[in-house]
Amino acid sequence: MLASHWDRGPWKKPRTTLASASVTRGYHSTALLLPDGRVLHAGSGEGAGAPDQKNAQIFTPPYLLRGPRPEVTSAPDEVTYGATFRLDTPQADGIVKVSFIRLGATTHAFDENQRFQWLTFSRDATGLTVTAPSSSNRAPPGHYMVFILNADDVPSVARIVRLH
Repeated sequence: MLASHWDRGPWKKPRTTLASASVTRGYHSTALLLPDGRVLHAGSGEGAGAPDQKNAQIFTPPYLLRGPRPEVTSAPDEVTYGATFRLDTPQADGIVKVSFIRLGATTHAFDENQRFQWLTFSRDATGLTVTAPSSSNRAPPGHYMVFILNADDVPSVARIVRLH
C-alpha cells in the first residue's frame, strides 16, 4: 500500500482506535460537530440493504476529557470580514488557538458547506482580540462556531457568530 502525503511530515500524529458506534451507519447517515465539542452521529438506511436507523448517538471525543475547559464569557453575535472582535475569557493567558468552524449542513452523509480556519489573535489579561477571516472565498457568509483551545487542545464550548 502506498502512503499518502498525510502519513508523513511534521503533522503526523499517532493513530488511536476509539470505540465503534453501536450500530452501522452507512448510507444517509450524518456526523455533526456540536457546539459543546461532542459529535452527533445519526441515521442510515434507505439504500443498498442498509438497516433503517431512526436513532442517534452522541460521541464524546477524548480531547474533551483532558482537563478543565476554557470558557468564553462574552462574544459578539456578528462580525464583518477582516474586522477584529473580542472574546472575553478568564483563561486568556492559557489560550493557544482560536478556530472558526461553519455550522454543519449535511445531506446524504456529505457536508459540502463545512469550513474550518485557525484565526489569528492577541491576548491581554481579560480576553482575546481575534481577527475575522478577510475573504468570503474561504469563509462564505453565515454562522460559525468560534472555539478557543488551551495548550492541551481542550476546546471551550463554542460561541456562534454570524460572519458577513
